[in-house]
Amino acid sequence: MTLREPPLYAQVAELLREKIRSGDLAPGELVPTERDLARDQQISRGTAVRALEQLVTEGLITPGSTRAGRRVRDLRILPIHASRSEQIDHRKAAGVDAWVSDSQEHGRAPGQQIEVGVVHADAEIAGYLGLNEGESVAVRRRLRTLDGEPSNLADTYYPMDMVQEVAEILDPADVPQGVVALMAERGLVQTRYRDHLRWRPPTPEEARKLRIGAGVSVLVQHRIGYVGDRPVKVSRHTWPGDTIELIYELPA
Repeated sequence: MTLREPPLYAQVAELLREKIRSGDLAPGELVPTERDLARDQQISRGTAVRALEQLVTEGLITPGSTRAGRRVRDLRILPIHASRSEQIDHRKAAGVDAWVSDSQEHGRAPGQQIEVGVVHADAEIAGYLGLNEGESVAVRRRLRTLDGEPSNLADTYYPMDMVQEVAEILDPADVPQGVVALMAERGLVQTRYRDHLRWRPPTPEEARKLRIGAGVSVLVQHRIGYVGDRPVKVSRHTWPGDTIELIYELPA
C-alpha cells in the first residue's frame, strides 16, 4: 500500500508547527497572516486559512482579534497548589491574593480585570450555596492574566448577607490581601473547602476571552467555602487544560 501525502494545508501547518517547536516562532510572536502565508508558500488563501485554523484548534496559536492578530501561545505550565492556596494561614502569610502569590512563586507576572454585580443565581450556584434558584447573589468576575496574556476566568458568588459583613465584595477595586483573608478579619474564618471538577470544551465566550481554540479543553473547578457547615461562597474557575496544573496533597 502506498501512503498518501497529507493534504497541502496539513503540510503547511506542520511547517509552522516545527517553527514553533524550534523557537523560530517564539511565544507571543505574531505568526504570518493568511495573505503572507499564501504568498510565501505559494498556496491559495483558503489553504493558508485552513493551516492556521488547524494550529488554533491545537492550541498552538491564538485565534486573534483580527486576521493579522494571531500569536504563538505561551504553553508554560503554571502549577496551582489547590489544596493549600486558600488555607487561611497560607493566605495571611502571603499577604496578597491567592492568584498573585501562586503566580509569583513561579516567576510569572499576574494581573486581573475585575467586574462586580448582583445577579440571580442559576440552579448550579444556588445548589452549592444552599439557596433557591433565582435568589440574588453578589458576584466578583475576574479575567486573570499571566505576563499580560489571558490565563483563566474566576467568578466568585456570595450570598447577599455576606455583603453586609464584607462590603468590599461589591467594590470593583482589587482586595490586596484577598477576600478570604478579609473575611477572616471580619470573623468569617473558612474552615473547609469542597471542590467539584469537570472537563469540557470551552464555550464560544470562554474561548474568546481566553484566546484559545475550540480544541483546547477547559477544566471547570467549583470551590465551595464553608464557615462551619454554612456555605459562604462558591468560586467557578475556568482553567485552560493545557497551561494549568492543579496539585492536591491529601492525607493517606
